[in-house]
Amino acid sequence: MMSLGAKITGTIIRIYTYKYRKNHLSLSSSVKFKNKKYTPPKNYKFVVKLFCGTKIEILSPNSPDCRYAIVHFHGGGSTQTMNGMYRRVSEKLSELSNAEVYSIDYKTGEELVYPSVHDECYTAYVELVSTVLRDKKIIAIGDSFGANILLSVCLRLRDKNLPLPDAIISVSCCIDLAATGSSYEKNCYRDPLYSLPKNQSFKEYEKDIRRKIKYVGDASPYDKFLSPAYADYDAFPPMLIQCGEAETSESDNDLLYEKALKCGVNVKMTKYYGMWHDFQYLTPFLKESKQAWREIGEFLNSVMK
Repeated sequence: MMSLGAKITGTIIRIYTYKYRKNHLSLSSSVKFKNKKYTPPKNYKFVVKLFCGTKIEILSPNSPDCRYAIVHFHGGGSTQTMNGMYRRVSEKLSELSNAEVYSIDYKTGEELVYPSVHDECYTAYVELVSTVLRDKKIIAIGDSFGANILLSVCLRLRDKNLPLPDAIISVSCCIDLAATGSSYEKNCYRDPLYSLPKNQSFKEYEKDIRRKIKYVGDASPYDKFLSPAYADYDAFPPMLIQCGEAETSESDNDLLYEKALKCGVNVKMTKYYGMWHDFQYLTPFLKESKQAWREIGEFLNSVMK
């Protein structure tokens, strides 16, 4: 059952996003987060370094656990840069683990098409882990399109016989860019971020719910490196999957879980009833979000032990 706070917040989000949903606009392209100058919390250090030309933001507690590092792939499609919300996520990850967090601030823009962002993140990750993170165990986390990039990077690493992260956390993944799953119909009126207005029928507007994002370009949406839903997960490390049960892309998470389970991965998936895409990032003050963050903290601690 949803908390009262989640019900109220979901209604507010639904009202705010209505003008975008009725016109079938991309939220990641249309809604811009304020990107103020960042000041890290007390007792933390913050630097930005380049790895193969890609900016990586490094948030470090004063006395970090030097055995581990977290590599953070932010979401927002190919149009949202690192912003205040994602920096708060980095703070939370470091707080829960006492580890340094490396956030890949890949280049974004409406003009970008596959494989530009995927290639950039792969190259930056390989440079990062072969240099400053060479002797550390790595936990990688990605949300939404960031989870797509993370899984794609890991698939390329595995296929090239390169080391994978020691654990993976996937939050509200968008990994089926063909949008074939049943949840696009099941949740077409439930998701306060991406649902259809009640006066628009699924049959008439199905193509808008299952929309093809510009980033796909001329590539096949069934390419496993663009849509990791169509990959296998042999030899993957332990994985935690979280999503909201009301997401239009809920079934992307189901596909990842089923594929990982089939390949013998030590994987756990938790769905939060009635919750929306990236709820633990967007609305961390809710009861459900706090529960999700506790679970992430427990997973981090289990890996680090």
